[in-house]
Amino acid sequence: MTIFKPLRNEKFSQEVATKIKESIFDETFAPGDKLPSESQMSRAFGVSNVTVRQAIRVLESSGILYTKQGVDGGIFVAEADTTAVSSYLSDMLRLKRVTMSDLTMARVIFEPEIAFHASESWKDGDLDEAMDNIKAAEDALARKEPFSARMCNLQFHQLFCNIMRNPVVTFAIHSVIDVLEENAMRSKSDANFTAAVIASHKSIMDKIRARNSEEARDAMKRHIEDVHVRLGELYRVSKKV
Repeated sequence: MTIFKPLRNEKFSQEVATKIKESIFDETFAPGDKLPSESQMSRAFGVSNVTVRQAIRVLESSGILYTKQGVDGGIFVAEADTTAVSSYLSDMLRLKRVTMSDLTMARVIFEPEIAFHASESWKDGDLDEAMDNIKAAEDALARKEPFSARMCNLQFHQLFCNIMRNPVVTFAIHSVIDVLEENAMRSKSDANFTAAVIASHKSIMDKIRARNSEEARDAMKRHIEDVHVRLGELYRVSKKV
C-alpha cells in the first residue's frame, strides 16, 4: 500500500512536512511508530532525499518527530510533550516579548480553578504524588539543598494539575512550569523563600483534602501572586550580587 503520493507543486519541503503531519493526525502513524526511510519517502513523494530531510528537521524542531541512530534507528513519531511550547515561551521570555507577569497571569487564570475543581472531585490516590512532592521538598531543604527544594516546589504544580485529568490544562501548566524551571536555574535560590512556598503548598493541599473548594481557590491565587512578588524581589537582589 502506498501511503504517500507524489507532490504537485514546488513547495516541496513544506508539502512533505504537511503530508507527514496529516498521516499522524489521521492516525496512520501513532506516537512511537517508525516512519518509512528518507529514501522510501523521497520516492513516494517524488522529491529528493535532501527535501525529505529538510521536512523531517522542521518536524523534529516542532517536537512531532525524532530521529534515532543505530541498528534500530530511523524516523519516529514523538510522544506528545511540552518541549516545543516551553522552548518557544522561554525564547520569548528572553527576548522580552513575554514577561514573568504574563506567565503569572496565565497561572492565576488556570491554577486557582484547578484547586477549586480538585477539591470537589479528587478520589483516593489522586493527591498522593503532590503530597509526596511536598515531603521531598522538605527533605531537600533539611539537607540544605534549597535549589533542589525549589525545583520540587515547581514540579508540585505539574503534579497538582494532573489531578484534573484534563490534557489541555496539563499541557498548558506543564509548559509554563517548564519555563519557570529553566529560569530558576539562572537565578539564586533562597532557603527562606523556598520554605515559605512549601508552607503554602501544604496549606493548599490541606484545604483540598478537606474539600474546602472556595478556600483552596483563594489560597492558590494568593500563593501565585505572592510568589510573583517574592521572585521579583529575589531577581533584583541576584542582579546586584
